[in-house]
Amino acid sequence: MFAVVLAVAVLTLAISAAVRFAATSTWWWERGFERFDAPGRTGLAEEEVSRIGAEVRAYFRDDEERLAVRYGGELPFFSEREVQHMVDVKVLLARTWDAGWAAFGLLAAIAIAGFALRGRFDCRAAARAAAWGGVAAAAIIGVLAVVAVSGFDGAFRQFHLLFFTNDLWMLSSRDRLIQLFPQGFFFETTLLIGAAALIGAAACSLAGWAWLRRTAVS
Repeated sequence: MFAVVLAVAVLTLAISAAVRFAATSTWWWERGFERFDAPGRTGLAEEEVSRIGAEVRAYFRDDEERLAVRYGGELPFFSEREVQHMVDVKVLLARTWDAGWAAFGLLAAIAIAGFALRGRFDCRAAARAAAWGGVAAAAIIGVLAVVAVSGFDGAFRQFHLLFFTNDLWMLSSRDRLIQLFPQGFFFETTLLIGAAALIGAAACSLAGWAWLRRTAVS
């Protein structure tokens, strides 16, 4: 059971950190805009695309309920449907980051308990749980990666059906969000999140095995 808890906590923390990076990193967004030709798709200058991207990232971090990006004076850049969808996206991001902080708190509490209760805390059992928990987490990531890569369109659709309670996410190529963030952008972001989760799982497992080997030798 402890191994399951550790695996879930490590995965949650790694995924939350990767999602935060993908949602707020200027470098990641600018890379995506260039790679998928956001200026050409939107018909805007690179500077305007960058400005709009910066405003969207700021929206994810501020307390505003609605995204208000202006273009051409007072003309809203995003349609009302897109604005409403972004409200849902912001809520999902906030929950993901909260889950990451909760996972971090749990892992920190386990580490503190192990340090404070050195004489009564079974460190080898905890290390064994971390080792096997990391292996289990890596296996889960591998299965999900195969599913995502082999059928990303279907997986992407199932993700939206699972995490959103409306159809506001069903947009067309005429919508600004799709022009800025085509499916290829989300595919690469999914790979980024999967890689971060895999690194987290591997780090957890390796730390556990290293501790077991160290204590066995001593």
